[in-house]
Amino acid sequence: MKAIVAQKQFRLIQSMVLCASIFVLPACVSKPPEELAQQTDEALSNNTRAARERSVREVPADVRAQLRQGIDLQQSSVRQLLEEPRFSIQARDMAASDFFAQLTAETPYSVVVHPDVRGAITVNLRDVTLQEALNVVQDIFGYDIRKEGRIYRVFPAGLRTETLSLNYLSLRRQGISQTQITSGGVAAQGTNNQGGINNSRQNNNYSGSDLLGNQGIQNGQSGANIGTTGQSGSSISTTNETDFWKELESILQGIIGEGNGRQVVVSPQAGLATVRAFPAEIRAARDFLSSAEASLQRQVVLEARIVEVELNEQYQQGVDWSRITSDIGSGVTEFSFSGSSVDAGSLGGVMGITFNNQTFSGMVELLSTQGQVQVLSSPRVTATNNQKAVIKIGEDEYFVTDVSTTTVTGTATTSTPNIQLTPFFSGIALDVTPQIGENGDITLHIHPSVTETTEQEKIVSLNDQTYSLPLARSNIRESDTIIRARDGEVVIIGGLMQTEYVDDSSSVPLLGDIPFLGELFTNRRQRETKKELVIMLRPTVVGVDTWDTELERSRELLRRWYNVE
Repeated sequence: MKAIVAQKQFRLIQSMVLCASIFVLPACVSKPPEELAQQTDEALSNNTRAARERSVREVPADVRAQLRQGIDLQQSSVRQLLEEPRFSIQARDMAASDFFAQLTAETPYSVVVHPDVRGAITVNLRDVTLQEALNVVQDIFGYDIRKEGRIYRVFPAGLRTETLSLNYLSLRRQGISQTQITSGGVAAQGTNNQGGINNSRQNNNYSGSDLLGNQGIQNGQSGANIGTTGQSGSSISTTNETDFWKELESILQGIIGEGNGRQVVVSPQAGLATVRAFPAEIRAARDFLSSAEASLQRQVVLEARIVEVELNEQYQQGVDWSRITSDIGSGVTEFSFSGSSVDAGSLGGVMGITFNNQTFSGMVELLSTQGQVQVLSSPRVTATNNQKAVIKIGEDEYFVTDVSTTTVTGTATTSTPNIQLTPFFSGIALDVTPQIGENGDITLHIHPSVTETTEQEKIVSLNDQTYSLPLARSNIRESDTIIRARDGEVVIIGGLMQTEYVDDSSSVPLLGDIPFLGELFTNRRQRETKKELVIMLRPTVVGVDTWDTELERSRELLRRWYNVE
């Protein structure tokens, strides 16, 4: 009986499974292909997004190792310093050979003393490492102590020769920045006989005539010399000249002194300096080269944002820096002039301020409240300590700067025009020279300029003749200043204003398009606009962790680019 009931239950379960399969299979078969394609696209996009996220978050091991090499070396040196044992040393008139032998007796280091080492040592040191004790003895008693692995070698205090290395370019570099304002006048001279060649046999006269400068006529005729003479003005000329290797030999010679066989030989191509002097003098030369190399190889990343603000009607006098500084708050650095604090917003004309912000976007948004902001350029360059970096964006166009004629009279009169063309730059130029201090403060010499060059016709009258010359007209806005900032601060230079006149026209629709009669329904006026040039510059000192910071910034940009959360 139980077997029959179990058999009936089994048949009932089979029937239920068969019915469920009948309902499920049509649903799978009837699934539209569009839905399957959509699911496939979603799966592929999810895989692509995951791959992008992994590429953003996972930095290659070799790149990471290269970026963190400086940090690992620094951490290993600190760890080694902490692990070295410390002890106290007391010695009074002890022979040098015995002192060094007992000093390394209970350490894993060995010492080898030169046979010519003489003298008695008296020291009293507490809680020092072996290296610190040897450094003190070397400085006080003049011995030459060298370490190779776990072996210390002690040499007597006599003349020794050592070759020191310095990693620096072998070149002579010169940079010049000039800002000049000159008002000129016209000077005339008479009875000027110059530039003539006379051939008496054929009675040929040669005269050189310069339409923009001098004119000379032969055979006693009076000539006119017309030119411009500077009468008044002001100028700033900044010269940055670097020839380190030329000065290095004299510097090292001054450190070690002269006489008694001392000598210095410098090889700029190899980056080496060979010094023959006493051990203490060699150490002084080595310390100088080490400090000089560290200073010369300091780098700073200079990011600039050059913007032009078309001022609103209520800000025709220029950007209201007092309002901007009040909006920024305590992040603005005030000026100190003659012992008194000066608010950055009260400065007029060309001025510069610094504020503690890591991006330019905040300042651009504040400037947009006072006018329409247009970003002209966003250059970025890396410069070493005390080396000029130049950024130039624009084009050169040639204009006529000198026209002269050569006339030969004889059997036939021949006139030959001579035209001189000179390139004129039109665009944006920025040269910056940074000086990086040991504490990270940066002193910047900044010379920005924005030049717009156009062509204009000039009428020149010479010898009852009129000449129309296409000359260059340059509209220049530039500044030359020296400012001090801290690492990461944004330096702002403003006050470079310009007035432009724009022709606006408005007309009645359709009626204004009628030829001739359309002028009756058209209104034309000339509008005056004022623009101010603002230069923002942020220096960032390249330190041990700078490239990690830059890597994180690049990673953040990749996240934004790929929309990865």
